[in-house]
Amino acid sequence: MPATGDERRMLAGMLGAQRATLELKCSGLVLIHMIEEYARHNGHADLLRERIDGVTGV
Repeated sequence: MPATGDERRMLAGMLGAQRATLELKCSGLVLIHMIEEYARHNGHADLLRERIDGVTGV
């Protein structure tokens, strides 16, 4: 994760670290459960995106 640079680069690094942590913690779990979790979080992301900038159904 970059400790210096522009804001976007640092945020992208933080996002990458969080994704890697989730992948590590979920390794070896039933695939159906992971699909359910991703679908649930994608729904949350849709709601957040709409609240932030009005974009829907991306």
